[in-house]
Amino acid sequence: MAQFVVHPDRHHVFGNPGETFLLLTQADRVEDFALAPSTRYSRAAIGTIEADESLDDVLRSDRCPASADIFVVCPDRFVTSPEPASLGPGRRLVAMPCGSTPVTDAQVAYFLTVVESTDPVALEARADRLFGALSETPYVWLTAPREATSATFAISADYEWNQQAGTLGPGEQQIAPSGEASAAPTGLYRFDTSQRLDLNGTITLLGAPIVHRGDDPDCVEEQATLFKDLDALRDNPVIMTFTNGLVTDVRPTDPAGKGAVAALTDLYAADEAYRVLWEFGIGLNPVLRQQPGNCGLNEMFGANNGVVHLGFGLTPTTRYALTFTCVDTVMTDEAGTTVAGPVPPRRLVRRRTPDCGC
Repeated sequence: MAQFVVHPDRHHVFGNPGETFLLLTQADRVEDFALAPSTRYSRAAIGTIEADESLDDVLRSDRCPASADIFVVCPDRFVTSPEPASLGPGRRLVAMPCGSTPVTDAQVAYFLTVVESTDPVALEARADRLFGALSETPYVWLTAPREATSATFAISADYEWNQQAGTLGPGEQQIAPSGEASAAPTGLYRFDTSQRLDLNGTITLLGAPIVHRGDDPDCVEEQATLFKDLDALRDNPVIMTFTNGLVTDVRPTDPAGKGAVAALTDLYAADEAYRVLWEFGIGLNPVLRQQPGNCGLNEMFGANNGVVHLGFGLTPTTRYALTFTCVDTVMTDEAGTTVAGPVPPRRLVRRRTPDCGC
């Protein structure tokens, strides 16, 4: 009996549906998936990706209609995004990124519900408001009052700005679940440690970390050990100091965070490239809640007002790619208006009743 049921009619990221909805999964897990009946598509089908095939191979074959809406979920495989020429001008594709972290079946089931519950139109509006605010300020302040950290991030048109939000047009692809705005110093997939993001000051890391290994099967155990050390960040703040986008210091706020700091120190000793901030991101998805374990799908976590996260390294240039959440960091513009992060509670103002002389 299938343990995962995919509902084509709930995948609103495709906007007006095409004729065919195609679910693609790995051949050895196809029996775990079923499709719910659809009233929006004329045809809904499940296709497979064989062990020796890439997603590009499947898209170039005659198994994928030229105008299909394609949802890719391979729980145990690292699937590389297809080239635009392979996707073609008429298809639309969304993919759940699994395989680089050990995503469990329970997590797959949870994130399938997140994908189907996410409103792409509302998400795009949220991203538009964020980018609109960023375009009106030369920098943002990043503060975490509890830990007394404060940093500035300069906004620059020289960065590559990316958006994972909104409905797809023909020939477009997106991560599922969607919900992120981010900046990289150059092309997001062209790792160059000489390029920097302009971040200066102290930042509080707090929330579920992510340790990606890409498609390297030889470091699974080491990845698990590294994540176990870093997972202290979920509940124990660690403070990073940045100078021109480079980590110059990292320290715990209490003894429970010492293991995470030691793990980061070891990474820096092994490869200084891990000190370079490669991605400044804001998770925007309000449906998603951070799940236990080392789960790459946690990255789009946006709470109620957007959540800052920082990315370091890029596989396979570095052995791992790390993402750290900053759940209690407030991002404000030049005028002090909150752009993302927890909104400070409004202060109650006591107003004295005028003396009426009674």
